[in-house]
Amino acid sequence: MEIYLVRHGTTEWNVKHMIQGRSDTELNEAGREMARQTGMKFISDGLAFDFIYSSPLQRAFETASLLSPGSDIITDDRLLELSFGPFEGKIVEDMLSDQDCAFRFFKSAPHIYNKLVADMNDPSLETLTRLIERASDFLIDKIEPLASTDKKILISGHGALNKGLMMHIRGENDLSLFWGDDLQSNCGITRIIRDTKKYRVCDSNITLYDPSLNARIKKLL
Repeated sequence: MEIYLVRHGTTEWNVKHMIQGRSDTELNEAGREMARQTGMKFISDGLAFDFIYSSPLQRAFETASLLSPGSDIITDDRLLELSFGPFEGKIVEDMLSDQDCAFRFFKSAPHIYNKLVADMNDPSLETLTRLIERASDFLIDKIEPLASTDKKILISGHGALNKGLMMHIRGENDLSLFWGDDLQSNCGITRIIRDTKKYRVCDSNITLYDPSLNARIKKLL
């Protein structure tokens, strides 16, 4: 079984370096073009998916729709992005420079971020621990039963959510290693093989669209 794990295309909030989380933002034109070009490459390579799963948030759902036009897309709430509660809509750089803001540890020390968020006891803030739990539950429920097949599966998700999936895929428990090989690019693709025993990452964060599209957005984190 082959899994294609994709992060959604760019949005205006990405351009402005605003944290999105559960905020239901839409793709901007660059994000749509990234997804269109990637979908065209899939078609030219003869790649078709047996199952397509997506976060219900429109930026991920539209990405999936453009990657595989006309296909049925199954949404699953377990693929929602991490809930950032009061941090949503705020500028990344402002929070990173605020010594009183837990978000300053989100990328540099995710294990510390996780503890600070848990201690805040804010129901609108989701811990990384909880994110990984629901990501693992999705994989165990929907993906691993197909391990012995030759199915091709597309999962359209988000920056943090996809890293939660990868924690399970890598068999990793150390939250300090949450980011693995860094934040996935917009419309970046990680290709994973799953057999009856284990996962194997074959390609990590490759992009198939014109590189000039990257010039339209500065890296978020």
